[in-house]
Amino acid sequence: MLSNGDIMVEADKWNVLIRVFFVLIVITSFSDIVADVLQGANVLHIVQESVVFVFALSLLLLLFLNTRAHEQRNAQLLVDLEAAKIHSAQASEELVSAKRMFGEEIAKQFIKWELTESESDIALFTLKGFSAKEIADFRNTSEKTVRNQLTSVYKKSGTTSKVSFTAWFMEDLW
Repeated sequence: MLSNGDIMVEADKWNVLIRVFFVLIVITSFSDIVADVLQGANVLHIVQESVVFVFALSLLLLLFLNTRAHEQRNAQLLVDLEAAKIHSAQASEELVSAKRMFGEEIAKQFIKWELTESESDIALFTLKGFSAKEIADFRNTSEKTVRNQLTSVYKKSGTTSKVSFTAWFMEDLW
């Protein structure tokens, strides 16, 4: 099976063959018309060959114009793609910066609430959406210990649950 790159190469070769074919038709038609005029051929025959000549020349011109339009469109798409890549990279940098700043603000708030190092770790895992059981597994401690520390975090933060604790940080984002 051909990949997209192979298909494009095949399409380019096909376009060249079609152009060559129409150029040959135009040249032979014109040569035939000239020869027929010089030999005094029937006017109807010359008109018929002239129609073929004009038709082939028109198709050749349309093919060149269409190819040119596609090349311009492809060039513009490449420009647009590069602009989108730059915009995406800038947005990614801004997102990384915003995440870092948000993390710093969370850490500052933990200090204001006077959370211990263990409470801060558990609070951060909670904000990331982990359950008490998952946090206990990460920290190699019991789930009951984690629940006790979460109760302390909620008390120090003035919240009452995982939802209200998480909501406290999300409240003023929008």
